Amino acid sequence: MRFRFAALVVLAATVSPVRGQSPTLPEPTDATRRHLAARRASGRITIDGVLDEADWRSAPAASDFATSRPDYAPTTPWASRVRVLFDEDFLYVGVFNADSASAGGYRVPDLRRDFEPPESDDFAITMGPLGDRRTAFQLHVNPYGAQGDVQAFDGGDSFNFNWDAMWKVRTTRSDSGWVAELAVPWTSLRYVPGLTSWDINFVRNVRREFQWSSWMPYPRQFSSWRLTYAGVLDSIAPPPPRTNVRMRPYALGQSSRDRAPGGFRGTIGDVGGEVIWAPTTNSLVEATVNTDFAQADVDRQVVNLTRFNVFFPERRQFFLENADLLNAGGLSSGRYVVQPFFSRRIGLADDGTLLPIDGGVRYAYRTGRTTAGALAMRQAAVGDQGAGMFGVARASQFFGRATRLGATVAVRDDAPGPRGGGGTNLVTALEAFGRVGEKLQLGATLSTSADGGRVGTAGTYGVGYRSPTFEAVVNGAMVSDTYNPRTGFVSRPNVLYTSPTFTWTLQPKWKPQALTWIKPLLNAALFHTPDTRALQEASAEASVEFLSRRGGWLIPFVQMNQQRPTVAIPFLPGVTIAPGAYDYLRYGFDLRTDQSARLAGALNVTGGDFFDGRLLRIITSARWSPNPFVAMRMAYELSRLGAVGTRDSSVTTHLAGPELRMFLNPRVQWSAFYQYNTAQQRGTLNARFSWEFTPLSFLYVVYNDRQAIDGGMSPRANSLIVKLSWLRQL
Repeated sequence: MRFRFAALVVLAATVSPVRGQSPTLPEPTDATRRHLAARRASGRITIDGVLDEADWRSAPAASDFATSRPDYAPTTPWASRVRVLFDEDFLYVGVFNADSASAGGYRVPDLRRDFEPPESDDFAITMGPLGDRRTAFQLHVNPYGAQGDVQAFDGGDSFNFNWDAMWKVRTTRSDSGWVAELAVPWTSLRYVPGLTSWDINFVRNVRREFQWSSWMPYPRQFSSWRLTYAGVLDSIAPPPPRTNVRMRPYALGQSSRDRAPGGFRGTIGDVGGEVIWAPTTNSLVEATVNTDFAQADVDRQVVNLTRFNVFFPERRQFFLENADLLNAGGLSSGRYVVQPFFSRRIGLADDGTLLPIDGGVRYAYRTGRTTAGALAMRQAAVGDQGAGMFGVARASQFFGRATRLGATVAVRDDAPGPRGGGGTNLVTALEAFGRVGEKLQLGATLSTSADGGRVGTAGTYGVGYRSPTFEAVVNGAMVSDTYNPRTGFVSRPNVLYTSPTFTWTLQPKWKPQALTWIKPLLNAALFHTPDTRALQEASAEASVEFLSRRGGWLIPFVQMNQQRPTVAIPFLPGVTIAPGAYDYLRYGFDLRTDQSARLAGALNVTGGDFFDGRLLRIITSARWSPNPFVAMRMAYELSRLGAVGTRDSSVTTHLAGPELRMFLNPRVQWSAFYQYNTAQQRGTLNARFSWEFTPLSFLYVVYNDRQAIDGGMSPRANSLIVKLSWLRQL
């Protein structure tokens, strides 16, 4: 490449010697690890957010938190006291978080489940009940009782934010602080029978001060999921394994009108559901019949101006539960993604259209050293597409202190439709992950696919070093042109991908007090053809993050690009890029205000050349939350292309998305989200009411509407869905 990196060097050289850096915390030892004793409750514990039972008063407390972020300090001005109780049915956690803020002083943008802890006042419990220091279960709560839960693995190198455990919490607020009282059924946790000491940590975010504190401090380059920096919960005695069967049936009524040719019009009713059986504390079997995802969040539309397929995240709850057990390594780096198995290939067409699923079964097994998962699903025939069978199995084994090896096999068998097609696709993957100390980690995946007699291969790797002041990460992949995982996802085949990233976290002497740090970043992404090493495209970017003491930031950046398409590239209707060589410069900035404030905004602006023309892109969003019970959001994206492509096309696209959420409490909410997309000439509305009448049991009312805009040809369709889903423990 003939990039001139002078601008990158100048940006990095503007930072003077540093001071006040967060020191490196030594890894705790058995002698330095803090301990808290759990007490067996002698009486009934009422979950009401008031710690007035005698058992709470007599239980020992974890206190004396340290500041972990943005800079380490051995103390914090925001005291917390945590106590842990248990009985034969529940694990209880009670916490008092001292705070002088009035009720209106807490930062709580809204009351969604799985809210964003970095943007809210928050208290969290991180547990390691498997004793492996690799698998963490974390429960979050904010001062108004909104819940969040996450599974994390390998110290946070992979995680599942969409895991929903069955637990209950209530909170109260006063002039001196706020209280949270939690009850977690033993049936919601996976633990090693007979293990009486668990890894545990308690974490708190005082958001208006932009300060994270924790009972056991952890280095700021890691998360609180890093159990090697956790304390110990002693004297915990879960009950022995017992019958654990849950049922989650649903009943649904739907009225639809689709004006597309062959579209359905009328009213239908449907029933189905799941049976969840835990034969041991380490294993889980789930069977589903007539699987339905009517309540799943809609995909956020995008205007894709890259040469990559768009990767949309999984949003369906059934596939999100225990998803980590089936995640066969792969790579997600910037815009480039390789996944040997991706659950969105089941029950969804490439354009996001729902396809009916007859049913399936899933198995999950997890101990401190071994994990295994398997999934089998049957997708019903639709139109010209025949029925499909999906199967995937994955196992991983831990060796030593921080090494994991895994293997995956995935198969898809599509029956021929009325117009033919079908066939079998087989994917295999081997993966490895390791860590040298706590700062250096390595991972790699090797995968093959066999499809219609064509065999393809793919390999990915990642190497990362992280300290409080410096990070260096190199990700890469090699994907052959015949690699076709029809059970997975590839942003683009026939690629040799290399992407190094270097980041410095600096606090120079001349830094204004309003800034937390100045963080220069250098990143490159190179794409070559594997056989010939011919350049397909490349980019190099230099940026500097100026992070404020309130959590907002300003990031100016400059990006140099090289594009070498060998075939015509259609971006938008009327915009086609001819094969050739294109070198161009782009620049811009990313601005975010304090996202925890009642009024918050974000603005990303990029300008400059784009292939043989120019492109101005503006992405902005705003949110107003007058209180935690109402949140109004607006997102808008403008793309203005000038003199681009074979016809010197000048095109402007608009993508707007207003959203309104209203909460009676964390368990009762109504929301409406509209998407206006001129690139697809389509407008879509999704409105929903949800009531969680008992933990993880819901009543949903969902209205969807699609219509053409700006003369588009998309036929109008709308539907009204009422769904009742309830979870019952047998």
